[in-house]
Amino acid sequence: MITVVGHIAYDFIFNLENSHYINNFKKCYGGGGANIAIGLACLGKKSQIYSVAGIDFKKYENYLKNFNLKNKIKKSDKKCARAYIFNTGKEQKTYFYWGASEEMERMKGIKTSILHISPCHPKLAIKMAEKSEFFAFEPGQDLKKFSKKELEYIIEKADIIFCNEYEAKILKKIQFRNSEMIITLGEKGSIIYSEKKKIPPVKAKCVDTTGAGDAFKAGFWYGWLEGYDIEKCCKIGSTLASFVIEKFGAQNFPKYEDFIARYEKNFGKL
Repeated sequence: MITVVGHIAYDFIFNLENSHYINNFKKCYGGGGANIAIGLACLGKKSQIYSVAGIDFKKYENYLKNFNLKNKIKKSDKKCARAYIFNTGKEQKTYFYWGASEEMERMKGIKTSILHISPCHPKLAIKMAEKSEFFAFEPGQDLKKFSKKELEYIIEKADIIFCNEYEAKILKKIQFRNSEMIITLGEKGSIIYSEKKKIPPVKAKCVDTTGAGDAFKAGFWYGWLEGYDIEKCCKIGSTLASFVIEKFGAQNFPKYEDFIARYEKNFGKL
């Protein structure tokens, strides 16, 4: 089982016709931690979320009962975190309200065998890293919250690092041990840094890119738990991400048979 630490949030997604007019919008379930854990559950793998939720969590909590998840979620008297996401053509801007997630700082952390640290409070990330046997680190939008010392500590300990091109430029300046770095490139696919191996994207009609990166990581971990090599794990990640971008929201995961069919159409037999 994989433990995912990270945000539980409500996503408010807006498609803009231009800088003045909204032509479509939707409120969705989101948060990087929840997105990855739910993606794994939809592919039949056991996962748990370690996070904080707010006073307006009840509807989300009921929704989570649809999945085979073991949740360790602290309750807060603040509102759940929120992401306000604006899509204008190929550009996407996100503004994040921490809300209940601010209380991550006071969480003690839990012992885990396999851990994914998605964007979260640096103090909780470090506590979780200290208690994990094997973990991946993904700084994401919370990169700027980490001090240089905190980044150096967690990068040195991480087994796998997930980042985009911007984050990679910062992280490469920090000395780290034999961690594997996976750099996601959006519509251009991803790179396995140690091998300089480019993984192509899986083409799909893009409606909204929210959660595509989280779906990639959920797919990657599915492959990892199945015992596949790192290249195949990334190809599985690309496949799962292609489903998410076809609709509004971060949790548009496919039926298992549809996922397999699309993978095999693009990459051959799984």
